[in-house]
Amino acid sequence: MEYSQAMFEDHRTLYIQLHAISELDGADAASTWNLFARAHTLCDLAFLQNHEELRAEFHQTLSELFAMNSASPHTWGARNQQSRVAYALRKLLWERFFGHELALLSELDVDPVPEDPDALVQYLKEVNEDHIASHHPIFSYLCDQAPLVHVKSFFYQEGSVDARFDDLIALAQIGMDGLVKEEYAENFADEMGHGNPDRVHTTLFNRTSHYVLHFRGKNENILEQPSTEALACSNIQLGMAYDRRHAWRLAGYLAAFEFNASTRCDQLVSACTRHGMQRNQLNYLTEHIDADAAHADGLFEEIIKPLAASDRRASLEIAQGFLLRLQTSTDYCDALLNGFLQNA
Repeated sequence: MEYSQAMFEDHRTLYIQLHAISELDGADAASTWNLFARAHTLCDLAFLQNHEELRAEFHQTLSELFAMNSASPHTWGARNQQSRVAYALRKLLWERFFGHELALLSELDVDPVPEDPDALVQYLKEVNEDHIASHHPIFSYLCDQAPLVHVKSFFYQEGSVDARFDDLIALAQIGMDGLVKEEYAENFADEMGHGNPDRVHTTLFNRTSHYVLHFRGKNENILEQPSTEALACSNIQLGMAYDRRHAWRLAGYLAAFEFNASTRCDQLVSACTRHGMQRNQLNYLTEHIDADAAHADGLFEEIIKPLAASDRRASLEIAQGFLLRLQTSTDYCDALLNGFLQNA
């Protein structure tokens, strides 16, 4: 597609332009053309180092398009979820983003991925141990040094990455069978509190988040808006969950997520209690210290191994998903830590 200066006379971001159109499939040809022109520009420029604003717009837009899949009835998102325009835009942005992240994996210095299920699990654990995401310095900073405003800001940013993990597990189990389905279902039952509404993952997160953010009053300097990197973490996991081509990669992604969550939650509890918060008010974090360790074991033994044994192509894609979690998590943690240290 050829671009000209005239097509950028509308300086509104793409996600604002989208919301300005009530029915996307009913938009006139010029409006639709402008949407796709803007989308192609974002795809071409967003991942260049000097285009941070366009990268933010890219991920905000992709997040809005993914949010259509969980929108409430009678809202703009629900009305346009099945729109051919929304579908084409979502596909365009998602595939460019996924391709970008997958290309970065090719630059990593890692051993070839083994096909044998047992060897694959050992491989993933060793890769994790050597990767900065498994011991990122932001967590020791939060645990030992960070002022309260930074602890609050981090927890607020986690809302974009982790708040709807129960939905992610629900999506992951679709189309699975046998041990794989059973393990996902058990994981989902944990996320749903085994029938106790007070123990539901989302409820626990929201309750703990409210406690942390309002502890000793709200602070004007809290980073309330999701960072670009937080949205990228959310977008990579939702993209794989909604795209059936990536079901094996999603399993690897979830394994990396759960495998590192226990240590992170433990350090976040220490960060909060260091500032005087009550441990019994941090249920979301304390419960996930033990629960996520069990979930990680289940993912490795009952999901990853059976999937790897079922198809020789699965091991590589599982490893890719695992590394994609480590990669996007590192970008997210790097950006937050750098921001915190610059404003310390």
